[in-house]
Amino acid sequence: MGFLTKYMKITTLFRRAPISANVDILYRHFDREASSLIKKTSKAMFAIQGVEDPLYYGLFSMISVDVRQRIESSGRLVVTRSVNAWIGSGFVAFVMRSSLIGWLISSQWLRINRRVVGGVGYRSQSFNYPFSDMYDFWCAYKLWRELKNEKDIAKLVIRDILVGDLVIDSYLRFRPSPYFLMKDRFSLRVLWQAHRDVRRAYDFFSKCKPSFYLSSYTTYINHGISVRVALKLGVPVYLGTSAFVFGKKLSLDDYFHTPDTSSYAPGFEALDLQEEKLTRAEVQLKHRFSGGVDEATYYLKNSPYALSGEEVPNVKGAVVIFLHDFYDSPHVHDEFIFPDFWSWICFTIDTLTQSGISCWVKPHPAVSLSDDGMQLLLQHYPHLQMLSGRINNIQLVEGGMICGVTAYGTVAHELAYLGVPSICCAKHPHISFDFCRTAKTLDKYKNFLQTPTIQPLPVKEMQRQALAFLYMHNIHCGEDNMDLRRQFTTWTKEVEDVESTQLLQVLLKFRTLPAYSKLINDLVNEIQIRDVS
Repeated sequence: MGFLTKYMKITTLFRRAPISANVDILYRHFDREASSLIKKTSKAMFAIQGVEDPLYYGLFSMISVDVRQRIESSGRLVVTRSVNAWIGSGFVAFVMRSSLIGWLISSQWLRINRRVVGGVGYRSQSFNYPFSDMYDFWCAYKLWRELKNEKDIAKLVIRDILVGDLVIDSYLRFRPSPYFLMKDRFSLRVLWQAHRDVRRAYDFFSKCKPSFYLSSYTTYINHGISVRVALKLGVPVYLGTSAFVFGKKLSLDDYFHTPDTSSYAPGFEALDLQEEKLTRAEVQLKHRFSGGVDEATYYLKNSPYALSGEEVPNVKGAVVIFLHDFYDSPHVHDEFIFPDFWSWICFTIDTLTQSGISCWVKPHPAVSLSDDGMQLLLQHYPHLQMLSGRINNIQLVEGGMICGVTAYGTVAHELAYLGVPSICCAKHPHISFDFCRTAKTLDKYKNFLQTPTIQPLPVKEMQRQALAFLYMHNIHCGEDNMDLRRQFTTWTKEVEDVESTQLLQVLLKFRTLPAYSKLINDLVNEIQIRDVS
């Protein structure tokens, strides 16, 4: 039976299209819509990431059709599958991550993407440039031999494109590993692909000069390199990542798929009726604290504040460290002062322990204690005081915790509302407020950890700023954008339901939303501007 299962999995690689009822429904609909468009030769051309996910395949197909209905143009696909062909190590991972298997899998998605969007701009994995690929390998190998440690690679630049953070994040995610190892051969594999992606992205975006580029994410080399090269060459880049940044236009100063929150504090102070707005934010936060799910926590299956009956250990006078997912992208926010979450947690625990400060570690809601990274951490620190992930932050505050530590988590504003200070070490979402101490150097971070009882603001002002953040982040975007966020959340959940009967109806509802129409208008305007120039 096991052999038959493996045989069936292998044979799927040679099918013409990916097997999925959801994908088939979406493909059939948008193939008909695209076929109904008048086909004319047009100089106007845009580029869209060739996604391999039903969620973004549906969205990007619809956006492509809607743009082409509004203005005569053609699309090109940027197929970025590279080291993400497989997750893991060993012989099976080596084979599944090979260029041949990656080419077969991406070809299935390419066949249905190109029917709707258009021809291929470039592919990260192809056999068209063997000599250039060999040269890229030689360049990557020299770098791999010369770079001494993890700090050397964090700021690595290839042809004026910063790729070091993308290389680290790709290694952590697809190796997978809780920490980055420069001398691991998989690091060489990622470095090699980074060189290939930079070269191919430069060739495409400099020669074709599309009117815009639409991408799903900006992390890892398979998303980030094409985005950064396009921006470098003056190509407008838009995102369809999540409800918070759907339609975001990127820039050389802000190329992250996270919201730009740097103007939240001054923006709130410029608003009228502030007390009324703070009250609205407080109602939403109390709903979350009561076990409800809001826009900020929709991705979690269960509310982190749901009552669990867990007994809270003695955290009085202790610092609580809020863990992140070791394998998630640590550089999704700018100015993170560590190469990965492993070095961050180790530095934090060591500093607090050596300073005689009691500390507890709370796992991320999406990570279980049986996770390999968690088990490795417990082996590294056998006496580590670990909290149950089912204990909520209100219980910890009531238990007497004195400070929270997070790299850049949104837990900081929750703690601020509850009157507890926090320490961060990256450009976190609350960066424009003062309720959280943010370190930009290791020395400053160490100093903050050694002085956890410092209260940056009076409790009432911390609470006010926490609510101001929540208002700007979740409410201030306006009713049109709120409708878009709710629809994106609904669409995300719908596409995960393999037995969905309303998949297409949920997706097509985007077309009735003013915020979606604005994105289409913006993309059409980009084409018109390029045509005139």
